[in-house]
Amino acid sequence: MIQAVIFDLDGTIADSEHLHRRAFNILLKKYDVNIDKKMWQTQFVGTGSRHIAEYLIAQYHLPEQLDAFVDKRRQLYQKLIAKHPVKPVAGFKQFFTKLQKHGFTVAVASSGHHNNILSTLHAIGIAHVPIVSIEDVHFRKPHPQIFHVAAEKLGVKPEECIVFEDSVPGIEAAHRAGMKVIALLTTTPQSFLKKLHPYLMIKDYRAVNLNRCFFKK
Repeated sequence: MIQAVIFDLDGTIADSEHLHRRAFNILLKKYDVNIDKKMWQTQFVGTGSRHIAEYLIAQYHLPEQLDAFVDKRRQLYQKLIAKHPVKPVAGFKQFFTKLQKHGFTVAVASSGHHNNILSTLHAIGIAHVPIVSIEDVHFRKPHPQIFHVAAEKLGVKPEECIVFEDSVPGIEAAHRAGMKVIALLTTTPQSFLKKLHPYLMIKDYRAVNLNRCFFKK
């Protein structure tokens, strides 16, 4: 029986992926490197900024120190989200309220940095939700650790959780964690997600039915 719902953040509950890509591209401009939308959606969504930075530094031989580059990117995202507030994915706020009304526990498990997660949640008007960030785990998605930590925080078993994700690494991590997963068709091409056999694929939260998702207690 489902007792808890675990959400990824960027692209899953907040329309924020474009700002993350923009932050990287601002830093890459002086090297004449640009991450286009297709590259971002097919290679980088859900992988975490450190992994992306490692790839970029190696692929384009950038004269950057990894930790410093990641930190600059994190600070730049903070500035961007302050100037360009993001919106929640359609229907999320209503769905979130419905979950609370029915007594489900909720957490956010994101490969992002803790302060970026807080800023994004604040931008979409969500507060007082347990968070698991990249700082809380040793392994990034598709390793299941982040979802196991989230379940522990909520005091539930993995099989009592359902995960909402928009990325290939995130869906793989949820499966490996022993959790049911619903895929959001907000960022990653549908053909990529379909191969992973999620429980459902939805355009946004207006398409979610609580009973169909076994949310009854």
